[in-house]
Order: sequence, then C-alpha cells, then structure tokens
Amino acid sequence: MSSPRIRALLRLGVVAAVAAAAGLAGTTSASAIPAGAPKVGMVCEPGTASAGTRTFNLVANAGYISTPDGNAVYVWSYANADAPDNGHFQEPGPVLCVNQGENVVVNLRNTLPEATSIVFPGQEGAVAASGGSAGLLTTEAAVGNGTVTYRFTAGSPGTYLYESGTDVSKQVEMGLEGALVVRPTGHADYAYDASTRFDPSREYLLLLSDIDPDLHHAVELAYGATPPSPPPGYDVNSLRNRYFSINGREFPDTIQDNGSSLLPNQPYGALVRIQPNSSSNQLPSLIRMINVGALNHPFHPHGNHTRQIAQDGRPLRTPTGGDASTEHFGETIGAGQTQDFLLRWDDTDNFNPANNPYPVAPPNYLNVTFKDNSTWYSGSPYLGYKGTLPTGVTTQNICGEWYFPLHSHALNEFTNYDQGFGGMGTLLRVDPAGGCSAPVASAALVGGTLKSGSVSALSAADTAYYQINPKTTTRTSATNATQTSITVASASGFPTSGTYYVRVDNEVMAVTGGQGTTTWTVGRGQLGTTAATHSSGAAVSALATDWYAGFTGIPAGAQSLKVTYTGKNCATTTGTTCTALTTNVPQQTVRICDWTIAGATGCTAVAGPGAAGWVTLPAPPAQPQGVGSSDVSSTWNLPVNAAQYIGTGSSKGQVRVLVHTQRWTASSPTPFSTWGNLMKIVYDAP
Repeated sequence: MSSPRIRALLRLGVVAAVAAAAGLAGTTSASAIPAGAPKVGMVCEPGTASAGTRTFNLVANAGYISTPDGNAVYVWSYANADAPDNGHFQEPGPVLCVNQGENVVVNLRNTLPEATSIVFPGQEGAVAASGGSAGLLTTEAAVGNGTVTYRFTAGSPGTYLYESGTDVSKQVEMGLEGALVVRPTGHADYAYDASTRFDPSREYLLLLSDIDPDLHHAVELAYGATPPSPPPGYDVNSLRNRYFSINGREFPDTIQDNGSSLLPNQPYGALVRIQPNSSSNQLPSLIRMINVGALNHPFHPHGNHTRQIAQDGRPLRTPTGGDASTEHFGETIGAGQTQDFLLRWDDTDNFNPANNPYPVAPPNYLNVTFKDNSTWYSGSPYLGYKGTLPTGVTTQNICGEWYFPLHSHALNEFTNYDQGFGGMGTLLRVDPAGGCSAPVASAALVGGTLKSGSVSALSAADTAYYQINPKTTTRTSATNATQTSITVASASGFPTSGTYYVRVDNEVMAVTGGQGTTTWTVGRGQLGTTAATHSSGAAVSALATDWYAGFTGIPAGAQSLKVTYTGKNCATTTGTTCTALTTNVPQQTVRICDWTIAGATGCTAVAGPGAAGWVTLPAPPAQPQGVGSSDVSSTWNLPVNAAQYIGTGSSKGQVRVLVHTQRWTASSPTPFSTWGNLMKIVYDAP
C-alpha cells in the first residue's frame, strides 16, 4: 500500500465506513438473519411458501463492507426486503433455499444508479420475467425503484448461484451475487439422493469472491454526490484483486458468528465446525462451495480430505450411473462453478493421555514458540484436553478442540491487501466427540453429611463414589406419643420450607411447621409407622439427601447444555459396601441453578434444596425417578439457549447441578445413603 492514491483510498474508505456505521446506529446484521438461524453454518432464507409457490422479495442496493485491515469497500448487492431490517444492505445476497419442483418467484426492486437484473444459471426450465425492460441476457429493473419479477420451477437438487445478468463484468465484481440451494423433495438431509445423505446440523456454504478496491472506488466516485470531471472509468482489463472473500468476509472475520454485530453488513460467517464421526454419529457434514469471482481458486483443507460429490448442481456419476465421487486434498474451483463436498472426520486412533497415549512424547511447551503470544492450541495435543501454556500466552481454545486452516492455496489470496494471513481463509474446527465437556470442580452438601469419597469420584463412571448420608440431629428432651411440637438440637441442613419427613427411632414424622428453626410442628406416625415415646437425645434423621456439583469455566454463549448424572442409593448409612434396596426405592430429582431467578444466593447450600433458583431438569427422562442400589445413568438436554444456567459477575462461568433424593413413601421408610458415580455437563461452545 505504498502509493498516495491507495493511502487516500483507504482513508476515504474508513471515513465512509464510519459514516455508514453512524447512520445505522443500533442496527446489526442479526436482523437480516431469519429467526432460529444457527450461529455457525449455512443460513437459509426460506421466503414465503404458499400452495407450492415460494416467493422471495429482493432489493438491489449499495453499501460498504469492512475488511480486517481497517478499510471499507463500496459494494452493490442484493438484500432481503422481507427481513426484519427491511432490506438493509448486506453482502453477499441472501441464501435462497427452495425444494425441488416448487414454483419460485423472485421479485426484484432496484435502488442502484444503474439498471440491474438477476440470472439463475443451471436451472433446467425457462425463467420467465414480467415487468422491467429487456436487457442483453434477461429482463432488467430500471433505475429509480424499477421492478421485475422472475418465475421458474426449481429443477434438479443442488447448489447454484444467482447473479446480475446486466453488465456482468462490472456488476458481479461489484457484489451482485448470492446462493440458490435446491433441496430434494422431502429430504432436507440429502444433498442429492440417499448416497449423499448428511447431517443437517452440519451444513456449510463457502461462497468465494474477489475484490479490486480500485474498480469499486471508481464506481463509488462516478455515482457520488459530486463526481469528478471527467468521471473515473471502469476498465475491467485493469482488474487487480486485493481482497479475497468467503461469504463476503475476509479472514479472520470469516470465523465470526453469523449475525455478528461487529460486521453489520456482512451477516454470514464461514467457520466449519464438526465433531468426530462415531457409531452413533455416522452422517458426514456437507460443504457447498460457490465461486462467484473472476478467478479460479485452489481451495485446500489442511490435514484433511473431502469427498467431492457434485459440480454445478449435478452429482458425479459414471456413464452407467455409478458413484464417481472422488476424495480430494484440495480442489480448484473455477470461476462461476459450484462444487459440493462431504466431510467425515473419523478419530481412528482415539488417542488420550489416560490409557492410549501417543507413541512419542509431545514437545514440552517450553520448547514451542507462540507467535505474538497468542495461539489456537489448547496446551495439550489430545482432542478434548487442555494443558499448560507459557505465562503470558493467550489461547483462543475453549475445551481442547482442534483447528485446521481451510483456505485458498494461491497464497496471494490468503492475504488482506498483500498482508497475510487473511483473505480467502477460514478454519475447520473439530470439537470433542459429543461436544465440549467440563469436569466437576466442586461439590457442596445442601442437606446431608459426607459419608465417604471426594469430588474427584464424580469425574468418571467407575468404582469410586461420592457418598452422602441424610442429615441428622438429636432430640433435646423426651417425647411422648401425642406431642405435635418437638425441639431438636440443630436444624442445620434440614429444609427451611415445605413439608418433609424425618425418622426418630421407629417412627416417621412429617415436619409441617417451624422449618428452619429448632422447634418443629410435626405430624405423628406417618408413612405406615406408629407414634411412640422417644427419650431425650434420640437420633433424628432426615429421609432425604441433597447435594450439588459445581462446574467452572463455562464460556458465555455456550449452548445446548446436556447434564449427565450416574448414581445409586444404598440401604445403610454405614459400611463400605452398598447394601441392596429391594423395596420402597428412593425418588431422585436432578435440578439446575437458574441464575436469573435468584442469583447466586438462590443456589447455595445455605438457601436449601427448595430455593427458587433450583429448577428441575426437563424431561426426558421424566422426574422424579426411582433409583435403587444399581447405578442409573440419565442425560437431560436443556433448551438451545443456556444463558440462564451459566453464572455471571462473581459467579462467572459457573454451572451448578443439584441432586435431591427422598424416601418419603410407605411403608416405614428408613435412612439410606446416596452414592454419586458420575456428574458431567456437555455443551456447544461459542
């Protein structure tokens, strides 16, 4: 960037970007994203469907995109006029998703200073147009809010592009393009047919484009408020691309989420995020690729192979109809081409430090250099594990996931205005199988006493247990068979509200009043027992246990939280073995802290198990569950948005899960012990 003209261009671009941002205060690209769209992955614009017809309303308009080096580039593009942002400028255009055989209607309104249009390459049937005026390739919408309507029947399933059919060498370079996805009828999980089935939650679009900021600036000046005289010319023969984009962004902006407020005019991220395939996760991911630029791009997934299944919306087949898909370590995507790839990631070796370590020792972190003291490395070479990094090194790693570059192998394209690394690149992120997980960091007794074990026993489903007995106290005076008020030495660890049951000798009493104090109102002879006399000092035992496990370091923005608990209950409160419970098994309810209900004070040992902050985990499985003397393992899936279950402020990153177990049913329940074997949470990290 040595020439005065380029430096001036950059300054003008920055000023324009600031002005554009000032005019859009409070607006983010999230409003261009359909409701419920994923943070990562392809974002479909569904349009409006009615009686076999799907309609899209697009507006061609102008705006600015931001580049990672601080520049802003003037761009033309299509926007969704029906989005909550009312057609706010975006680059690239929305992803139009339709079903095979549907009648597709695209209404275009033009706010650009030139006539424009849309063509739909690859559609088998004719594209009819109404309104507008005839152009060289198709019907055009005139300057000044001119309109045109295009109609066609969605043909073969596949990945297609749509783009301007007017002054193509100029308007496509300016950004008038987008993706059209045709899905097979009735099969949103097929790219084409059953042989191309994929995981619908792992569908990605990488739309490649390139930008010559000089040519864009020439158009900006020509249509500015005070264009120079003579106006600058647009000479495509002088094309020299300086920015190379994926989904309208350049690396590292490509790895930001869809709808990031940092990029209000560029709503689509390009991070490819997967998990290892397994016996329960056999479906591959699907990567749809489109090259809308004027150059061919050799694209390469570092350390991985993809299987190309189609090109230009046609599956790869032999002359006799057999499978002609091919495995690739890299593939050149020609200008105007589309290609589809399936990506499996099989952890064949499943190395782990506990029982399957690498055959050679990994290098000591002191012998590794971290450029700029920043890294994507977790500190451990094992997937799903974090290790030690030198003091002062910042890691972007969340839970031991792996990252691979996914980029153009024409290295001049892996730059932002010749400065690397940037440009046409993104990352392939491989999360641990099942998602990120967190070990139990602490455990606290809410109602009970520790019989044996430590919090470390909850880290794996093995022979080690975290064992809890019910809370006990003593009578401070003798009791006759008719008293309905008794005093106890201590109420600590007993519920502070609600009716609950205790056992004194062979009698079960219901505590109905005085909870939280040492003077209780009680119902006598409960649950199949008989009221009796009791001496001073008689033991009083709760018939329930309550404890919670604490997790730390859960990142804000984590989603799809899953809680797994494995445990059992045993008939006695003494001894080192689990005595079998054969009848009247305790009932277990697992709850999670909702920090938005009562804050930190609502989810503590002091607050008790009945505090409002503890909310029961939703079915399935339904709760309470009867849990006897054999381990029962259950997993609960929480709603996608997990924000209320992750602490903030002084409780930042904390998740708390409480296990309440009660034996409050006839006949004559006796105290028991709760044995926790495994407690873990799994989540999708941001």
